[in-house]
Amino acid sequence: MENWIDVGSVDEFSATSLKRVTVMNREFAFSYKDGTFGVLSNTCNHAGGPLGKGRLDGEYIVCPWHNWKFHRCSGKGEPGFEDDCVPAYSVKVENGHVLIDLNSATKRHKKPHPPHPLARKVERAPGPLRLAVPQLRWTATIHVSPALIICSITLSRRLANSRLRPGSSG
Repeated sequence: MENWIDVGSVDEFSATSLKRVTVMNREFAFSYKDGTFGVLSNTCNHAGGPLGKGRLDGEYIVCPWHNWKFHRCSGKGEPGFEDDCVPAYSVKVENGHVLIDLNSATKRHKKPHPPHPLARKVERAPGPLRLAVPQLRWTATIHVSPALIICSITLSRRLANSRLRPGSSG
């Protein structure tokens, strides 16, 4: 059964090529190119990135988090990854308004991918907190707040950057 919802004027949605829109507590990625609208779920298959905040690359929406691509009308992944699909919705224009059918969603499908070559299981060994900070080339066993350590590292980096800038007096 169809469930067409008016989401706004054609002028509003054709003004930008990609837009995140919330309709009835659901988020969508609306795209517009060459006079045609496309509507996908706003959630990327990879890590849940906001597709509507990404960009268009030809006919594909590119996720802003990790650059996964999905066809802006069909929801299928880019060539070679067609089995990765995000839900796509039927869209039509009537009387100057854009309508989507909330009941027309295609199935989400996430193809299994091999783990990243550097991925490993994270295990916490017993004992005091040990932090390795390769940028400063030191390892220390300390008993302080991790937030304090991050603040100290940030301050150290900012001080180092200010000394190295051309034209700085320090």
